[in-house]
Amino acid sequence: MIAYLLSPAGQIGRRAWALPVAAFFALAAVSAFATGSTASASTLGLVLDNPWGFIGRGLDASLLTTLPFALAAPLGFAVLALAVWTCFALTIKRLHDLDRSGWWSALLLLPGLGFVLMLVCAFAPGRRLAA
Repeated sequence: MIAYLLSPAGQIGRRAWALPVAAFFALAAVSAFATGSTASASTLGLVLDNPWGFIGRGLDASLLTTLPFALAAPLGFAVLALAVWTCFALTIKRLHDLDRSGWWSALLLLPGLGFVLMLVCAFAPGRRLAA
C-alpha cells in the first residue's frame, strides 16, 4: 500500500486516484478550519486553489506547537512533503493512464491550473488495458 501511494510508476484509474486525492484535499480543508478560517465558499475555493499553504498553516497550529522547534519544524516539513509527494505520485500515475507525460503534474504548482488538472484527472476516461 505504501509503494502504491509513493511510487509514480504505473497507471491508476479514476476511482483509485480519487479517494486518496480527496483525502488530501480534506486534510487541507481541516487545516484551513483549524487555523480559524470561516466555513465559506471562498475559503473552500482557496483550499482547492492552494492546498499546500493551508496544510502548512494547519501544521503550524497543530500539536506540533507543543514540541520544541528543533523537532516540530522537521516533523512538520516531513508530513507536508509526504502529503505533497503522494499527491504528485498519484497524479503522475493518473496522467500515465491518460497517455500523458507525468511532467504535466507540474501544473499542480500553479494556482488555477492545478485545479483544472485535477478536474481533467477526475473526469477524463483513461485507456482500457487488454486483459
